[in-house]
Amino acid sequence: MASVFDKKGGGEFQSPALEDLVANLSRLPGLGRKSATRIALHLVAKTDKSEELGTALETASAQVKNCSNCGAITEDDPCRICTSDRREAGLLCIVASPVDILPFEKAGFFQGRYFVLGGLLSPLDGVRADDLPFGRLEARLSSDGITEVIIALDASVEGETTALYIQRLLEGRDLQMSRLATGIPVGGSLAYTDEVTLQRAFQFRRSF
Repeated sequence: MASVFDKKGGGEFQSPALEDLVANLSRLPGLGRKSATRIALHLVAKTDKSEELGTALETASAQVKNCSNCGAITEDDPCRICTSDRREAGLLCIVASPVDILPFEKAGFFQGRYFVLGGLLSPLDGVRADDLPFGRLEARLSSDGITEVIIALDASVEGETTALYIQRLLEGRDLQMSRLATGIPVGGSLAYTDEVTLQRAFQFRRSF
């Protein structure tokens, strides 16, 4: 077993199969070479666990999809959020990624529905308006009787650009538009707050 995990020159394993596993794991978000190596060694040592993981991956790949209506991660299409009669049909929250829906659902305070853009405008990265489903967004607003839109995008240059584009796109429609507030997080220290966050907190200050 030890010889399989010994490294040759250039940091490669003597097992091409293991090296390929590490390389593939390294491509996952948030996993570097060291973390990928630890996971790979664990999976190889625990054969039953690797088989379970392989089965779970195969099942998820076959069954998980994006909702054709909102873009959320689901097995049912349309998803349960879109088909639930307990949701406020006129309240729509626009997010960039399906993952962005998860914290809203975990918190449980939002009872509207969603629309996933699948990305943010970024001309430098080649992502332009034609690359995002703004046409489907406009159609959704018209067909579903939306009365309020909440823009919940990252507080980044790309997020700001996309939010401004949506604001201009929806101008003239009879609906209420709002954005998530940005500023100093609860429990945050003013002394260690960056300038951009501090400026936004000051800009969107409110009376009490």
